[in-house]
Amino acid sequence: MVFIVFCWVILLFDFAYQLDLNDWGIHPRTVRGLVGIVFSPFLHGGPGHLFSNSIPFLVSGAFIFHFFPADKWRIIGIIWFFSGLGVWLYGKFISNHIGASGLVYGMVSFLLTSGIIRKNKSLSAVVLLLIFLYGSMVWGVFPQIPVNPGESISWEGHLAGTVAGVILAYVYRKKGPEDDKFFEEDEDEDVESLHPDDPFYHQTIIDKEQFNIQYHLKDNRDELPKI
Repeated sequence: MVFIVFCWVILLFDFAYQLDLNDWGIHPRTVRGLVGIVFSPFLHGGPGHLFSNSIPFLVSGAFIFHFFPADKWRIIGIIWFFSGLGVWLYGKFISNHIGASGLVYGMVSFLLTSGIIRKNKSLSAVVLLLIFLYGSMVWGVFPQIPVNPGESISWEGHLAGTVAGVILAYVYRKKGPEDDKFFEEDEDEDVESLHPDDPFYHQTIIDKEQFNIQYHLKDNRDELPKI
């Protein structure tokens, strides 16, 4: 929330005093452009540009704070840095990239990937919600024809943020919320839902016991010393 408020203050301050702060964006492969890696997410082309980034930033940021409280600042900081660095390395030469959309793409892709590769019901629900709300964002990682002459979408920033978020989700796959035991819980629920008089009840118990025996035998074989 503080980040978004600060962005709006900068936008209004720049508009009121005509400071041309947007010139401090990312200029690919220039020394001055390196400063933009830090400052570009604070800079926006107008109220519409900033508003389009505000809501998805707040939504994805809230989920990261909730699921990864111990690593939230590190996750956001890494996505911030590498999304900007990717633009600086591969962005179109003689161009200026501003806005928090690369950071937003990185945060959303981090949550989506985390929910897919991990067995956590809450994160899986977040995946469905984000796909429903921002599924169309996927088109932003491809080159696009600008709607208005002289304006263009920084698809390089979107792509760099997405790649950073996906890789970081894999790196942090063992951090944050613990995985749920889907199969064990589902099996227990299936057995409990059957009545003892049900013809499938005893067969289900037998199948489950055989599975547990085979599972424990496998674990014991793995623990045997190799000769």
